[in-house]
Amino acid sequence: MRFARFVLVVQAVIMIAFSLAYWLRPYEMANLNGMLLMETASVSHMRVYYGGLQLGMALFLLWAIREPERARAALVMLVITMLALAAGRLGSLWLDGGQLIGFDLASLVYRFCAALLAAGALLAMRERAAAEAPAARVEPPTRRLVDEPPQPFRLGDVRPEPSESSESVAQPFRRGDPAP
Repeated sequence: MRFARFVLVVQAVIMIAFSLAYWLRPYEMANLNGMLLMETASVSHMRVYYGGLQLGMALFLLWAIREPERARAALVMLVITMLALAAGRLGSLWLDGGQLIGFDLASLVYRFCAALLAAGALLAMRERAAAEAPAARVEPPTRRLVDEPPQPFRLGDVRPEPSESSESVAQPFRRGDPAP
C-alpha cells in the first residue's frame, strides 16, 4: 500500500502543479503547447478543462489514499487516463506525420511511465491482498442452543404437547395475535 500511496501522491502533486499553472498563467501554458489564446472564452476554457479537470483528478487521488478499495479505483483511473492520453499522443503523431516528435515524445514518456507505475502499484496491492486473505479469515465459533449432541429423527416421533395448565410454556406465535 505504501508504493500505491507514493504513486498517488506524486501524481496528485504533478496534477495540482499543472492545474495551478493553467489557472494562473493560461497564456504561457498555451504558448508552451503551441496554442494562441485569442478570446476571453479561450482563456476560460483553458482554465476549466486543463486546470479544473486536473485539479479534480488530483483531489480524487488524494481522497483515495486513505482506504485500499479507493486506492485501487484511483490507480485504475490513473492507468486508463494515462494510457488514453498516450494513445491520443500516438494518434496525433501519426495523423500529423510526426512533425512535433520532440514535444510529443516527452509527453509520451511521462504518460507511459505514470501508467506503468500505477499498474505496478495496482498489481502489488492485489498480490499483497491475496497473500493476506487466508491469514485474515477467522471462523467464528459456532454456538448451539442446546449443548447435547443432536438426536436422530425416528419415524413416529412427535413433538411433546405442552400442558395447558402451565403458563410458563411458550406458545407458538401466530400472525395476528395481539402481544401479551
